[in-house]
Amino acid sequence: MFESRKKVSAGLGAVVIAGSAGLVAVAPAATAATATYQVHCALPAGQPPVDGSQSVTVDLSPASSAPGGSIEATVTLGPSPATSPVPLTGVDMTPSITFAQSGGAGGQVTVTGPTIKADIPGAPTPISTPPYKGTFTVPAGAAGLVNLVPVKTVTKTVTPFGTFETTCDVTGGTDVVASYTAKQPPADPTLVASPGSVEQNSQLGLSGTKWEGNVTKVSLCDAGGANCQALPAQLYSLNVANGNLTGGVQIVDQVPPGTYTVKVESDAPQSKTSNSFTVTGVPPVTASASPSSGDLGQATVVSGDNWVKSGNVTLQGQKSDGTATTDAPVTVATDANGHFSSPYTVNDKNTAKINVSGGGKSANAAYTPKFGQQLGQDASGTVNSGGLSFQQAAAGIQLSPITLNGKPQTMTGALNQVAVQDFRGDVLGWDLTGQITDFTNPEKGGVIPANSFSWKPACAVTNPASPSQVVTGSEGNVGLLCKQNANAPGVVSGGEFTADASTKLAVPAWQLSGTYTATLTLTLI
Repeated sequence: MFESRKKVSAGLGAVVIAGSAGLVAVAPAATAATATYQVHCALPAGQPPVDGSQSVTVDLSPASSAPGGSIEATVTLGPSPATSPVPLTGVDMTPSITFAQSGGAGGQVTVTGPTIKADIPGAPTPISTPPYKGTFTVPAGAAGLVNLVPVKTVTKTVTPFGTFETTCDVTGGTDVVASYTAKQPPADPTLVASPGSVEQNSQLGLSGTKWEGNVTKVSLCDAGGANCQALPAQLYSLNVANGNLTGGVQIVDQVPPGTYTVKVESDAPQSKTSNSFTVTGVPPVTASASPSSGDLGQATVVSGDNWVKSGNVTLQGQKSDGTATTDAPVTVATDANGHFSSPYTVNDKNTAKINVSGGGKSANAAYTPKFGQQLGQDASGTVNSGGLSFQQAAAGIQLSPITLNGKPQTMTGALNQVAVQDFRGDVLGWDLTGQITDFTNPEKGGVIPANSFSWKPACAVTNPASPSQVVTGSEGNVGLLCKQNANAPGVVSGGEFTADASTKLAVPAWQLSGTYTATLTLTLI
């Protein structure tokens, strides 16, 4: 009986070795790869050593941490080069792996997994250690990219026949198994809110330096920055570029007058509270008509203040009971200070006031029509449409030549400027789009696909009096170049515009030489 137990114990030594004998190198998730290492494992109880190869997958989370921070490693071992002469069920196994660090840090780190229950098959089935997780600490002084290369594994196995601890040293292979970035904690950023006093329903500017990452949360706080309420995303627009934060926050009418601060948080993570500023109430809107009385068919000038800034208001005649008159409403633009002034013609004898509405607010200008003997004559005239047209400065795009050198290259050029004139006198919009064919070289049969051609549109209004703006298409494959949006009924659209674009043609490293041509078709609808 004693001799029989001794033989089983020797087999268990092989089992313990097999559970830790292999290593695989896997880079961070973005460039995951598997590498195999040769290992030498010394068996306990005087058994001969085991040499062979085995793989392990190592994933790190997070991919970066400050010195002193903790990183979790997930280790998955592949099949072992060793086998067990007997099967074992539910034995306690505690695995660990040691890495040598290079690059942004030196020395070694060890990841130890929890004690797990493992089932070990009998020969000839290879032995696999169940996946495990453990953590290691980023060493002090680490900075930049740190590479991990396996050095050894140690596995402790508790069986009915004793406890075995087996060390397997890496004897071949130097591939990096994983990498992490050691970086210092983000700097304390600055945050300035201006102006120092803003009205409700207006924009508060925010700026700052030493910011990293992306803004994740913006809160409106009391003057001391203690009591904060997160703002909906539509109430702020903040961007970080080259460490600088720019943008603003919309202070809505629901914010009571008082003293406040703004708190900005990023995913770096960083957090900063601004200087204090004051929110003041918006003065009441006003509306008046001058003159406040006149004959039917006569225009009066309606004006007002404290309306939505750079927006629109609607003028509408009303009867004494507040219902609308038969006169058509008129939409009027307000200036940057919320002021407007516009003529309004009163034809309905039941007019008692002219209502002004916009931005959720309303006010009335009193008006009294005069009655007397009247004669009327209809006058008519025709305003003919000038049409929608476009012209181009030239018909050919000359791309910069290249010389083949065994590497992908880019030919560049520019679209010949296109002028668009919309004199239709309508509320319609238009789209200017492009479509291109493959680039071909009939002489040698070469082809460069059409999707290798891209452009970066640039559109502009050339007549400052144009009633419409122009929308620039997206950079990338040929599609929308420019467009003009349609206007609301009764609001004329149109104008004069130019369309330009820089162009690129991506040429593969190995392309038949020669002159390539394609046809770029521009369509205005």
